[in-house]
Amino acid sequence: MESKNTSDKIYNWSQLRPLSKLDQLAETIMKSAFLLSENHNVIQSYLNHKGANFRIHNRVGESTSPKASEEKPEFDILCRQINFAKTNYAFVRKGDLEQGLRDDLWIGIVIFSDGLKPQKYLFPSTVWKAPNRLFTDSAIKHPEYGINLNKYTIHEFRDQYAFEKMIQEL
Repeated sequence: MESKNTSDKIYNWSQLRPLSKLDQLAETIMKSAFLLSENHNVIQSYLNHKGANFRIHNRVGESTSPKASEEKPEFDILCRQINFAKTNYAFVRKGDLEQGLRDDLWIGIVIFSDGLKPQKYLFPSTVWKAPNRLFTDSAIKHPEYGINLNKYTIHEFRDQYAFEKMIQEL
């Protein structure tokens, strides 16, 4: 009997069913990345998902004084995923952003490509204040903000918004 290499199945993302599992996995990957960060804590998870999946705070310069806890920068993180075997686009419905685009709302994107480990990206929601070919503002089906990854935009996205680079800004 031939043994199967289970690691081959791990990165076959396009076969994962139901598709909502990738959404859950993307959130778990992003949350884990912040939990493993020396400078950030996940302080709240949202069940409602209206506007964010979870909240983090920056621990840099932590102090034990009560006033310092009020001054710690906190950010909401909204997670999305792109499965390249299925699409090159992800979106956030404008109606799901209860407080709109803001400096303390960041978008975490996890890209799933068959045969590869998931790749994490992070960017501020305020990029949609100046839409372009990468970050779109559309109302074709529903009013939404989009992330359009194609041969023209993927390199800019990877270079500018890699998670390890962007987490330094939080």
